[in-house]
Amino acid sequence: MNDLGIDNYTSLSFSQRYRIFNPLTLLFRDASLEQEYQANVASNIAQQVRIALALAFVLYLNFAFLDYLLVPESMWALWGVRAITCSLLALLFLISYQAIFQRIHQQIVFFSSMVAAGGIFAMLLITHNQYSHYYYAGINLCITWTLFIVGLRFINALRTVVLIVLLYNCIAFYKHLPLADIISNNFFLMSNAIIGIFAGYTIEQHSRWQFYQSLVIKNNSSKLHRAMIAASLDAVITIDERGTVIEFSEAAEQMFGYSREQAIGQSIGELIVPDAMRAQHEQGFRRYSEQGQPRILGQRLELQAKRSDNSEFPVELTLRQVDLIGRRLVTAYIRDLTAQRNAEQEIARQREDLQRNEKLAAMGTLLAGISHELNNPLAIVVGQAQLLQETEQDARVLKRADKIRQAAERCATIINTFLAMARNQPPQCEPVNINQLVQRVLELLEPGLRSQQIDLQLQLGNDLPEVPVDADQVHQVISNLIINAQQAMQDSAQKILHIESMLDEKQNQIAIRIKDSGPGIAPEVERRIFEPFFTTKAPGKGTGLGLAVCSGIIEAHGGRLELERRTGSGACFCIRLPLSAA
Repeated sequence: MNDLGIDNYTSLSFSQRYRIFNPLTLLFRDASLEQEYQANVASNIAQQVRIALALAFVLYLNFAFLDYLLVPESMWALWGVRAITCSLLALLFLISYQAIFQRIHQQIVFFSSMVAAGGIFAMLLITHNQYSHYYYAGINLCITWTLFIVGLRFINALRTVVLIVLLYNCIAFYKHLPLADIISNNFFLMSNAIIGIFAGYTIEQHSRWQFYQSLVIKNNSSKLHRAMIAASLDAVITIDERGTVIEFSEAAEQMFGYSREQAIGQSIGELIVPDAMRAQHEQGFRRYSEQGQPRILGQRLELQAKRSDNSEFPVELTLRQVDLIGRRLVTAYIRDLTAQRNAEQEIARQREDLQRNEKLAAMGTLLAGISHELNNPLAIVVGQAQLLQETEQDARVLKRADKIRQAAERCATIINTFLAMARNQPPQCEPVNINQLVQRVLELLEPGLRSQQIDLQLQLGNDLPEVPVDADQVHQVISNLIINAQQAMQDSAQKILHIESMLDEKQNQIAIRIKDSGPGIAPEVERRIFEPFFTTKAPGKGTGLGLAVCSGIIEAHGGRLELERRTGSGACFCIRLPLSAA
């Protein structure tokens, strides 16, 4: 559009309309706008032209009675002219139903005006001068018909009327009509023509102005609609009765990864519906096509959608039906729930962490109390073992007394570890050989493993670097995991305990895996396995603190304790410790 085009309509006043179209010819100054106007006229003028031709046909036949009354001696000649004229009008009437009419409608209308006027001119030449004024009235009717009824453009109608007036004067002078009659007739012809020209000009000007206004309203409405959709964060997709996409918003482009050009004309099912839901979607759409009312219309549904890379994500879908003339459309408003789902998962995780921390706090208080109460009897056990070593001479008794003392000191160390955890004290880390630490744990636990006929399989890595850890705390973790494995395999037909250590250079850490051949851990229990006070053991046989304490110890070292998924029976716990101090 030019600078006074549709986009700037709202700034125009009524007096500025001639800057939109030529004041003389009434042609739009914008060629594309003129072409669109002509196409609009062509699509609407056909019915008007048919009515005009039918009216002319009827008038020509009715006035045949005038020929019989006035000039019976020339009646057949006059009727011949009327027959030819009516035949041509009928032919033009039939052409108005052809596709070519829209391209040449102005030429056809001009030809029909000249046919109607030509018939009257022929009858003027046939009749006597004393009767010419009766047929002269037909010229006035023809001018009125041309300017008001037949649908000629103003400039074309003006040319036609001028041509009719000139032809009439040529015939009048040719037949030597009285000068007074010629002047009188021209006065009435010109009066009729001027009034008709002014009216025709006003009618076409108003028609063009209304057409221009309708385009402005349509364009502004379309722009407002597009702006509202573009501003929406939700994807907006419109489909027709066949499920074909006919509108695809910018938000939809970003959400699904298709451009608007790629999406238009595609099936909505193939475009965004996951393969697993495709059959259900097609069944529902067939039901909608047959019944005309989707069951989910107006409801908010949460389901899965598919992106252009076939990845799926959760969405909220709302459908609205739009009924147009001859069409039934459905608009889908789609909201991406990925961020919302992630936020919900994060809130759930934080809630679980909070509950875990509350339980850990309660556990710390409990451990502090237990540690305080156990310190005194353990001190007595250590003192009595030392006294026994000082007074007894039997080597076997001395050896047992030494084991009692070591075990009691070990218990005291565990109690100190509990106290450190309760006070949130960091571990006292020193470089430790993990393989030697595992061997020391097995020296204490091997008699129990042997008594249960557990097949111990060691696969310790060679030349593992030392790890900065608190040896007593990690000793406690490994002992706890082995004891748990030993208890899990009590009723197993095959009892195998596999312990391996390895260096993970990629993660810069040492990994210790403890696998058993027990019944394993149920999937519904896995997510709670490290939760304080949660246990699957029978009442009185477990407190639910062991794994929680172990996990806390390893995390305090900057590592993590994991339950690894494995095929077959049994459980596998993996201790991961960083090579550098946490």
